[in-house]
Amino acid sequence: MAAGSPTDTSSVLSRNALILLVALLLGSTTLNYIDRQVLSVLAPVLRNEFHLSNAQYAGILNAFMITYALGMPVAGWVLDRIGVGRGLTLAVTWWSAAGMLTALAQGPLSLGACRSLLAIGESGAWPSFAKAVSLWVPAQWRTLAIGVCNSGSSLGAMIAPPLVVFLAHRTGWQGAFLVTGALGLVWVLAFQLFRATHPQLRHTP
Repeated sequence: MAAGSPTDTSSVLSRNALILLVALLLGSTTLNYIDRQVLSVLAPVLRNEFHLSNAQYAGILNAFMITYALGMPVAGWVLDRIGVGRGLTLAVTWWSAAGMLTALAQGPLSLGACRSLLAIGESGAWPSFAKAVSLWVPAQWRTLAIGVCNSGSSLGAMIAPPLVVFLAHRTGWQGAFLVTGALGLVWVLAFQLFRATHPQLRHTP
């Protein structure tokens, strides 16, 4: 089997390490949807803050969706060239930083720009975890692993409203963007520690 090709029935990781890996991937998809939902949860506050019309708010939403749709194939192309380890790290770091940058928004144009930046990073999430599962999870567990990772979209959508409302009440709308974005950077540190402490993955791109 060629180096870097998907495993068949064996894994380079122990059972416990596989569980931790899938938990980390679940965390990344959950954070992906939390960061995606922050704007929607804060929509009443932001529309009042920046006096956004329906058309302006729709434009901000479309800035994300258009960039996200265009970014998915590009993200897949990049991942095939830099590897899943670097690619997933880059994606989560990028969208987390973009989420935090949104705290500096001053109006509809800057909000739209920040959402586009968020979409660039988030477009790498699903290609990344799919490739990670194909490379590091044994064939007999891959479908289960993908199902667990996919559940992060629902978890994130459920967690985001109470979390963002709580943060906004305590720290303001800017703080909500900063804290949720910072959670992604914590995830990146955990993922790097996981890779560094598992010799099988230490030199994986």
